[in-house]
Formats: sequence, C-alpha cells, structure tokens
Amino acid sequence: MNKPVKSFLIFCVKLLVTLVPCYFVYNKIVCAPGWDTGDIWDLFTASSVLPLGIALGCLALSNFTGCLQWKLLLDKQNVHMGYWHLVKLYFVGLFFNNFMPGNVGGDVKKVYDVRMQGDQQTVGGGLTATFFDRLFGLFFLNVLALAVGALFFIRDPNQRLFLLPSFWVFVGFCVLFAGLFSKRIGRLLAWVSNKVFPRSVQERFLHFQERFQLYRNWRLWFHITVLSAVTQSLRVVVHFFCGIAVGLEIDVSWYFFFIPMISVISALPISIGGFGPRELLAQSLFERIGVPGLQSVVVQLLAYMVSLVVSLVGAVFFLTEKKKG
Repeated sequence: MNKPVKSFLIFCVKLLVTLVPCYFVYNKIVCAPGWDTGDIWDLFTASSVLPLGIALGCLALSNFTGCLQWKLLLDKQNVHMGYWHLVKLYFVGLFFNNFMPGNVGGDVKKVYDVRMQGDQQTVGGGLTATFFDRLFGLFFLNVLALAVGALFFIRDPNQRLFLLPSFWVFVGFCVLFAGLFSKRIGRLLAWVSNKVFPRSVQERFLHFQERFQLYRNWRLWFHITVLSAVTQSLRVVVHFFCGIAVGLEIDVSWYFFFIPMISVISALPISIGGFGPRELLAQSLFERIGVPGLQSVVVQLLAYMVSLVVSLVGAVFFLTEKKKG
C-alpha cells in the first residue's frame, strides 16, 4: 500500500471516529423533550461575559506556567533558550494544535522550532523534552482525577466505578515511566523489542532512554509537579467558568473528576481535533449527575473556543516571524 493511499485511509478512519460520536451527541440533544434551537441562545445572558473572561485569563496564565515547565525540561537536555522566546514558540504550538489529530501538531511544530532556533544539532533534546512535557501533563491530570475521586466520590456507588479507568491509566503511566527511567527495565524492553522489531528500533529506543536519564533528579520532579499542579488545575477551572457562563451550577470537584478523563481521550490521535469522542464522553459523564446533554456539550465547545481565542496569540507570533524571515 503506497503512502498517499494509507494516509487517506487513516484520515477516513479518523473522520469516521469524529462523525459517529457527533451524531449520537446531536441525536440525544434533539430527541430531548421540548428541544428547540433557541435553547442554545437561552443559555447565554449578559452575566456570561465575566465567567468567560475569567476562563480566558486562567487559560492564558496556565500557558505561561506550562511554558516554564517546558523550559526546565529543555534545560535538562542542554537546550538553552530564553523564557520569553520559548513563550512565543509555545503559543505558536498551541495555535497549530487546533488543527491536528490528537492535538499533537503543535508539539511537532515546537520540536521543529527548537531544532531550528535553538543551540542543538539534533532533534533529540527538543523531542524528549516536548514528549515528556505532554506525557507528564496527562499523567498529572489523571492523578487529579484519582485524588478527587478518592476524596469525594469513592463512597458513591454511582461514581466510584469511574475510578477504575483512572487507576489503570495511572498504572499504565507508571509502567511507562519505569521503562523510560529504569536502565534495567529499559534494557529488558529493548531486548523484547529486538525480538519483534528491527535492530534500528532497539537502538533508537536505547538512545531515547538515555536522554530520559537526565530527568532522574528529585528537585526537577518537585518543580514540574508543582508547575503541573498549577497548570492543569487552571485548565480544569476553565471548564468550570465555562459552565458558569451557561448557568451550570455544580461543584467544581465534578470538573476535577470528569475533565481529566475527557482530556485523556481527546488527546488520543483517533479523531480530528479531539471532536466527537470528547463531546460524547462529556455528555455521558455529566448526564450521570443530572446535567442536560446540551449544556455539557456547550461547555466543551466553549472551552475549545476559549482555547482557540488564546491560541490566536500564537498565530500573531507565527505571522510576525514569517514576515521577519
């Protein structure tokens, strides 16, 4: 199978994964008793402006703390670039994330920019730092869901079942980190991969793992844990204020329980921009606590719009750099 045909087939699969859940989301909304298109506009009032403004501010602030985490990881890879220059690259990456499957296009763009504008000769350092930055963000989101679930919902028989997916995702992350940071486990995985994949794959894995050894530093882990706590909490709070904007009055703890699960699903490169699976899961989860399907979907779309608006700063940086070039 040639490459263009393969790429087209993959796109068709992702389009299908996007459209099918969207159909079920739409169908559940329009089949609700008394549904009318005017219901969408009735969700918004003059009091919606302030919460949306706060959501914009929270997301913008989270990008600055997230960029600081990325810089710490780059520094450990001996990729030294100024913080404010990295902020520009970070926002440009956010802008590109809006149009790529699984929100990974921006990460590719960041790795490329670090390679072209940094002081390194290979893509390895930028790739390792960017990959671990994304990985640790998802890991910490999952930890948030587990922690909030254990604190508030473990005694609720209707909700504690949702701790199981978060628990197994947590275990999966721990196994992955063990493989990346433990030399013994890494050599074992490399030996296993050598039985399945070509020798070149084994060599690349070992080289990749060598770079991860630079992160075996407890002070670094403390710093990125604090930064992730701030960054990911702010991003969850964005959904909370989007909920307030459409008159949704539920405790913020529900967002810290449900949004991490939704974020992990939307980060998978199985749909276009995360659409479809994200809205279907959000609708299914929030429905369990009495939130109408329309509101739960609108909250997700508002959070996406907030992200898009904030990322437009990256579009400005990108166009400005292109003009300078």
